[in-house]
Amino acid sequence: MTKLAFLIPLVLLTMGCKISKELNVKNIEGYKFSLHDVEKYCTIERQGDQHLDVTCSDKKLRPVMGACEGQLTAGLIDPAFYCSGGLWVLNDMCYIQMLSTQKGNIKCKKQ
Repeated sequence: MTKLAFLIPLVLLTMGCKISKELNVKNIEGYKFSLHDVEKYCTIERQGDQHLDVTCSDKKLRPVMGACEGQLTAGLIDPAFYCSGGLWVLNDMCYIQMLSTQKGNIKCKKQ
């Protein structure tokens, strides 16, 4: 019985670690936000023919708004997403998913 009482919390703890990794909740190095925060609080808005702006509703994500943008190079199918400065890691991890001709979401791959 004592082995079972020890084993159950250990299994639950292990599952919790796996889930948190899948949700991208680990903060980006040097920043107080995660990939999950970028997905949840940032959106894409079209500005003109090809330029896409990043808008974030959470103030802690202002660096993303200043360092990241998008470009429509092949229509709405595959918009380019890129960030400069310390947020270059988002270039490899995230992409733009257009929802309409004017708006889109940022989606990030699981780490």
